[in-house]
Amino acid sequence: SRTPENDGVYLRNLASGEVVAVMRGEGDYRQLAFDRSGTQLAFVSNRDDFKNAKPRGTLYYATVRQPAAVPVVGPEGVEGLSPSLSASVSFTRDGSAVLFGVAPPPLDTIPQDSLADKAVFDLWHWQDSRLQPQQRIEAARDRNRSYLTAYNVRLRRVTRLTNDSMPQAQVSDDGKTALIVTRVPYMIEAMWGEDGSDVYVLDVHSGRVTPIARKTEFGASLSPGGRYVLWYDRGAWHSYSVVSGRTVTLTQALRGVRFDQTGEWDTPSTPPAWGVAGWLPEDRSVLVYDAYDIWELDPSGVKPPRMLTDSLGTRRNIRLRLVDLDPEDRFVDPAQPLLLRAFDERTKASGFFRDWIDRVAPPEQIVMADRNFGNPQRARKAERYLLTQQTVAEFPDLWTGTSLTALTRISDANPQQAEYLWPTVELVEWINADGVPLQGLLYKPEGFDPAKKYPMIVYFYERLSDGLHNYVAPSGRNVINPTVYTSLGYLVFMPDIKYEIGWPGPSAVKCVVSGVQALIARGFVDPKAIGIAGQSWGGYQTAYIITQTNLFAAAVPNAPVANMTSAYGGIRWGSGLARPFQYEKTQSRIGGSIWEYPIRFIENSPLFHLDRVTTPVFFMHNDADDAVPWYQGIELFVALRRLGKEVYFISYNGDVHNPRKRANQKDIDMRMQQFFATKLKGEPAPEWMTRGIPYLEKGRDQIAAPRAAAQPGQSETPPRR
Repeated sequence: SRTPENDGVYLRNLASGEVVAVMRGEGDYRQLAFDRSGTQLAFVSNRDDFKNAKPRGTLYYATVRQPAAVPVVGPEGVEGLSPSLSASVSFTRDGSAVLFGVAPPPLDTIPQDSLADKAVFDLWHWQDSRLQPQQRIEAARDRNRSYLTAYNVRLRRVTRLTNDSMPQAQVSDDGKTALIVTRVPYMIEAMWGEDGSDVYVLDVHSGRVTPIARKTEFGASLSPGGRYVLWYDRGAWHSYSVVSGRTVTLTQALRGVRFDQTGEWDTPSTPPAWGVAGWLPEDRSVLVYDAYDIWELDPSGVKPPRMLTDSLGTRRNIRLRLVDLDPEDRFVDPAQPLLLRAFDERTKASGFFRDWIDRVAPPEQIVMADRNFGNPQRARKAERYLLTQQTVAEFPDLWTGTSLTALTRISDANPQQAEYLWPTVELVEWINADGVPLQGLLYKPEGFDPAKKYPMIVYFYERLSDGLHNYVAPSGRNVINPTVYTSLGYLVFMPDIKYEIGWPGPSAVKCVVSGVQALIARGFVDPKAIGIAGQSWGGYQTAYIITQTNLFAAAVPNAPVANMTSAYGGIRWGSGLARPFQYEKTQSRIGGSIWEYPIRFIENSPLFHLDRVTTPVFFMHNDADDAVPWYQGIELFVALRRLGKEVYFISYNGDVHNPRKRANQKDIDMRMQQFFATKLKGEPAPEWMTRGIPYLEKGRDQIAAPRAAAQPGQSETPPRR
């Protein structure tokens, strides 16, 4: 057991059991780290300052051969800052330097009783880079803030790498170069989504900082060998040579090739790049993705870009992505075949292809199937693979084999599934009124009979059709679980939404309503028993859709934005961020500020059209919602109540956007099922719908169990009869 007498750091030889003291004495010993070879170690301790009221740390270094620790950076040893006991310690990959954090002494805490008769307030300043709510949430991080510092083992040189204006750095494997990417100059603009990053290279030995790029939208990365900085900006890949100081645009000469996500991107912001697959040894080339294929780029800019996958992905609409079979290896081995994961965008089939860097030939197909293959792992010293595969009805068990075409299942993690009803799923396609082709998922109950008429629930977010072959375990909470609801006799339809910038509400209407009408035309959907539900962004779209159509007999728009004009100026309380960026640049897709497009904010807000609603509404919005301010739910309820519409609003006290408390998850699941059963199946309404729950009776329904047919959790896939 630990006592002041045996405080310290010790080395144990696992073969002999011998224990050697590296350092002993009363104090705190933190962040012990070995290098990759296991021959060097470093840690931080306040042993020599432990008796002081605010003991400060020292960085210690030792080797396994000479285990007596020596202090290498003492208190106030780096510009008056001390090694931090809370910041991690590590070695560079080659073991040449120790990376650690330094920090000033902690601030004195203010006794709570000293403020008893004082003014207590938050001051919001117009030039604060972070608003007060964000500062409050990040206060613990700020108190423990440290600055990355490098100690060169051979030269015994200390270099501080980061500061308040450049708070993060990526250090090369050899400890000679650091890449600094900072958003600090643009933190105020980030509030409305117009931020960026400045990029610098720092020479760790000399401390010299060289600016590389200004206000890049997507940051930058350092090559594994430390020779190049790579970044994507303004439609092209760029590189900077650390040795020559030369910047090159690598893809400018290519015509008709896009490396960004233009085809997939439907928010009013710049599409990011598809990404980097990996680097070849000695940083001689880098592999990057377009929408479907892989390209090889010469970071020096001498050789022209080369299509590695022979356009097979583009020709077949198959997205090819490199599988990293050895995460320990920093480079892609050109002598070994490349394993590529493949995903067919139209059919949603997945599989694997094989390709070679030094061959001019199309990739060879290994396997493609109507299932979702997980990324495989390969044994380091044998040709043996391990991966999962799944379908809507097949649990993602473990499979192994010496080939990806000859796999054997080695786990049976969910045998109880055989006792329960289980859905099938169909990929459906249709064209909306604007002539846009769309896809969606239709989950059907086991034993589906196309001659019958089924109630249907429509659930959506943005695009869910890529999950065609995903296994969906039954669960009960504030979303529609297709496995649960099909077991209750419903069809569940999940349509994709394609958005027109500036008009997210009408976009949802065009996609959802046309999809539902296409299914009604097939004859097995009861047109008078269709419900609609969504959570968060899906909740907003649900609330908007029912203002534009009377197609739905019940609606559950959970945690919605009802009024974009008031939500625009709100706070996302989970992060403390102001909300304008969401409307101007990201998910809400308005495309500009409320002063540029006031009509868009009004026209896309359900609040201003609620007089048209004929659909009964039940929804959840919790009073500690950390994403969508819960007053949005209040605005929705108060307006519907004022208009005389049937509406039920439940708020779980102290819970967040997606309820964390299991009892609340089960409760909302139960009440959603009861609401839909009443409105879509004609079952008797529960008491909370017929008379409500007066405040004086709050909690009594949780003590007295609800009627047997409505027990929470009982509906999570009933057994076969």
